[in-house]
Amino acid sequence: MPLNKRTLLKGAAAALLIAGSLATSFAPARADTLPERFKDLYEAAKKEGSVVFYTSYRQETSTQVLEFWRKNFPDVKLNIVQKQTLDLIPTIEAEKAAGRTNPDVVFISQRFILDDWKKRGYLTPYKVRDFGKIGGNYKDADGAYLATAATLLSAAYNPKAFPDKSVLPKKIADFLDPKWKGKIVFSDPQSAASQLTWFQTLLAHKIITWDTIKGFAKQDFLFTRGNAESVRLLVAGERDLSPLISSQNVITAKEKGQSIEAYILEDGVVTNENYLAIFKGGPNPTAAKLLEEVLTSAEGQELVANTGSYIPTHPDAKTPEGLPKLADLKIIVADQDIGGEASTKFLEQFDAVFNRQ
Repeated sequence: MPLNKRTLLKGAAAALLIAGSLATSFAPARADTLPERFKDLYEAAKKEGSVVFYTSYRQETSTQVLEFWRKNFPDVKLNIVQKQTLDLIPTIEAEKAAGRTNPDVVFISQRFILDDWKKRGYLTPYKVRDFGKIGGNYKDADGAYLATAATLLSAAYNPKAFPDKSVLPKKIADFLDPKWKGKIVFSDPQSAASQLTWFQTLLAHKIITWDTIKGFAKQDFLFTRGNAESVRLLVAGERDLSPLISSQNVITAKEKGQSIEAYILEDGVVTNENYLAIFKGGPNPTAAKLLEEVLTSAEGQELVANTGSYIPTHPDAKTPEGLPKLADLKIIVADQDIGGEASTKFLEQFDAVFNRQ
């Protein structure tokens, strides 16, 4: 299943789309605009005047969200703190330990962390207007958090090396065939959270075993620091395929005209969901609700999906062209403790298998 984002408009048309029409781009398909829909909440949020958003968005996504927000809700300032999820978590923990709650809303990809924060009373349950439309797998039943975006952790290859993709591995176990030795690139789970998520999830669901990982160790993997570097090596022809590269990185490379394709293995695909949650005791509780309403809406999810190469969870939000809908996929749910004690034990055993002591 090739993944390919729609061809971007160029020149003046692109400038108008990105800089001039974000506030109205969704209007023709819907009866009301977001400022109209959330008028009462916006009026109340004006009294607070700002909202603090801790997010793991990419820079280009943050930029577009800021522009969109300014056009639609100019009287409430949106302050964004942008970091990777595994950096945001300790930042928030340190602030809480110091007795501070700085963010109003957070966007991170680790569900088990949000479950822990919910138990510890850090989060304010809030059921947005479209709460009932979002599938049960993508939300906390009490409204403590809600997934608004997902990426695919799928296989990838260089089509110049394999013009006939029917010869590619169809299942994870197929990558153990000796004919692929020395041809596989893979981001190191020690430095790449998506690869760590992939391994732990597949082990938990018994799709692979440690014998599978021992088989990988015999295949002369070329390890990289992250998905972007793996893409670069595939495109350059230094390696030919990978059992896992994040769909975001593949799409970004394809937009630049680079030779890379992603595809779904028969075992299914691990998705990496990103969740929104409101912090209890945050400085702007009403503005926090407004921000969550906007970002969970179909319009908000479409904006983020198109600028960040995500798949939206809202059924009324359009999926970027070339990306599959979540409902059409065999999803392997990533519900493991990523980054905690289980990850530490996994990485120790992984290094031992690959003789990296």
